[in-house]
Amino acid sequence: MSDDDKTRPITKRPKGHETEIATQVSPDLDKTEISTNDPSADESFSSDTLAMMQPGFMLKDRFQLGEKLGQGGMGAVFRARDLRRVEAGHSDPTVAIKVITGDFAKDSRAFIALQRETDKSQTLAHPNIITVYDFDRDDTIFFMTMESLSGVTLDSYISGDAERAERIAYITDLGNAIAYAHKRNIVHSDLKPANIFITRENVLKVLDFGIARAYSSIEGDKTQADPDEISGLTPTYASYEMFERQAPHPADDVYALGLIAYEMLAGKHPFDRKSAPRAESLGLKPKRIKGLPAYQWKAIAKALEFRREDRWQDAGQFLSQFKGTGRRVRQLSAALLVAILGFSSYLLFFQPEAGPDIPFEDLPPATQESVLKNLSEGRQALKFGDYNGALFYLDKAYQLHPRNPDVMKSIDTMLDEIFGNMASPENAAQKAEYRQQLSELLKYPSLSQNPRLQEKKKSLEASN
Repeated sequence: MSDDDKTRPITKRPKGHETEIATQVSPDLDKTEISTNDPSADESFSSDTLAMMQPGFMLKDRFQLGEKLGQGGMGAVFRARDLRRVEAGHSDPTVAIKVITGDFAKDSRAFIALQRETDKSQTLAHPNIITVYDFDRDDTIFFMTMESLSGVTLDSYISGDAERAERIAYITDLGNAIAYAHKRNIVHSDLKPANIFITRENVLKVLDFGIARAYSSIEGDKTQADPDEISGLTPTYASYEMFERQAPHPADDVYALGLIAYEMLAGKHPFDRKSAPRAESLGLKPKRIKGLPAYQWKAIAKALEFRREDRWQDAGQFLSQFKGTGRRVRQLSAALLVAILGFSSYLLFFQPEAGPDIPFEDLPPATQESVLKNLSEGRQALKFGDYNGALFYLDKAYQLHPRNPDVMKSIDTMLDEIFGNMASPENAAQKAEYRQQLSELLKYPSLSQNPRLQEKKKSLEASN
């Protein structure tokens, strides 16, 4: 287990780039045009309507707009108060509202396409995916409501001074989010740094699932004359197949995921921001990133293949390779299998650790919230078999509230699951490697005094 997997230092945000969720309205779409034969287009959303949307403007007699946070080719985003939440005494009645503007709002098919994509987005309940509440209309105004976020976009973060360990952790978070969507047969179709957010709480969030796909679906069969242009999507991050207008596929997101991972670790686009068709025609190849382990470079390099059949077929495959699942998790499981030989004696002599020194309810509210948040994310990672992620979050929760019973229970569950995948070592060299793996685990504060791991390490040492 590497140090990269153990630490996620908090880095200083780039000055001048602190923003709200509104910056996710992509300027890459400003130049795209939509043709429509809808005779009611002139009666649809107009610039005059947008100009009226000043603080206090009401939508559906429910959402009271605050300041406009940003605007792009597809829409404008506002902070707003949900008056129903206010009536219910909700602790945070603030939401973000994306109002669909421009030519897109003039097409009668837009409402249906966006409603369909919003319905899909609402099924995504993941800590690294923004929560979408609803898609609605007020007369001719189409709008989407979602959770309100503050922080920086990933393109701002990439230009900052974060350490590689934190960047790798965020790439893993991004991979987890996209893999989660792919398991539910949902393709993002416009994954790019501007659609990824790092909150003030240092949580990565993916935005705008399906919006670009809804945009493209109403355009008809246009012919792309320029290999560096593609309507409704972002050419720099679009896969080769997107330029050919093939049906959406998880491997399209994998290509963008590879580009983003490369940028985060190398600080620049691997193909000098050229489109996939142009980069392939020029014979461009990504330059290997210095100091990156071979298994992580393999994950990124294969994701950057121009042709779909040569790439990872979904984000789950990419993530498994990037995390070194077959290389490290199986080794760790094997190590623990040997150690279980002493498990019966552990059951005879083990005495549970004492409870926390300070009751949970006596902790400051902010600390309680942080404990619960990290515990929730640790359980979520554990649910998807992400042991490295689970340990990262559970260890943070443990350090905030040592020996918290809920945290300890989740840690025991994680160890139980690892025990269930154990295999016997074949030789002395493997035993030595397993002891090293256990030693790495015992470096975590939450596991340093864990009697189960200590007993298993002793059993390995005694078996020589």
